[in-house]
Amino acid sequence: MTTTAPPVPVDVRTELSPEEFRSTYMGRRPVVMRGAAVHMPAVSTWSAAHLGTVAPEQRVRVKVGTVSTGRTAVVRLGDYARQLAEWEASVAQGGDAGDPPGYLHDVPLLSMLPELRRDLEPFPVDYFPAFFRDQWWKFTQFFVGPARAVTPLHFDTLLTHNLFFQVQGSKRFVMVADAERGKCYTYNWRWAAVDPEDPDLDRYPHFRDATVLTCDVEAGDVFYMPPGTLHKVISPGASISFNIDWHDRASALRGVAAVREGMPLRNLRYNSLFALGVVAGLPRGLLMPGLRSYYSYIS
Repeated sequence: MTTTAPPVPVDVRTELSPEEFRSTYMGRRPVVMRGAAVHMPAVSTWSAAHLGTVAPEQRVRVKVGTVSTGRTAVVRLGDYARQLAEWEASVAQGGDAGDPPGYLHDVPLLSMLPELRRDLEPFPVDYFPAFFRDQWWKFTQFFVGPARAVTPLHFDTLLTHNLFFQVQGSKRFVMVADAERGKCYTYNWRWAAVDPEDPDLDRYPHFRDATVLTCDVEAGDVFYMPPGTLHKVISPGASISFNIDWHDRASALRGVAAVREGMPLRNLRYNSLFALGVVAGLPRGLLMPGLRSYYSYIS
């Protein structure tokens, strides 16, 4: 066989209670909860232009170049919104839009602009363990970017569960389960060399046997990925989304043990703090000072 099998779509649910989520999907397989966040005011009101109007002078750090290179720049939010609008207009006209503006990636937007939180309420806290519920906004990381933004295949660095909220636009996820990581030619802990949409099977022959999963996440959807799921993310158009990386008891303990798999030592520190909260029951207030830097750096 010289090609991979056709991609497999993930489950899409229009009604999924927290109880069924935990019993059927959590830690097992991805699922799209169609329309589960459509009640949030942000879904109908937010855009990059809106954010730029709310806080034009707010300085934010954006990724430039490819997402995996780690190069960044600091820009004013109002300037970024204007650059993004100009680039999107050029793309819509079909011309050569040139290099896209940067990508706001892993930005703790609600810590910077707490007034935005009301646009995301009521928030579905019951899907999370107790440690993450009362102050859920402290765990959010935002992604604001242009059309054609692509994040190559990777997995989340702390091996956390991932609940992902699409606010504006859409994203396409192309995934490989954690159990098949060995077929994806990973490097630097969490990045994968193979492109799951167009794999070079001469260079990466083990990927031939991998099962590729796909889904499209639209504005108002909530999407779940189990710990370690490798995922490539494509933005067809301008997009705003955020996620919460979170641990339960099993994933927290695995996250601590993952240092033996090559996980960076800084990640061991973060996962140890999460384990102290989720497993040992230490108060969140004691642990958040040590976790704060995880929610304020661009991975």
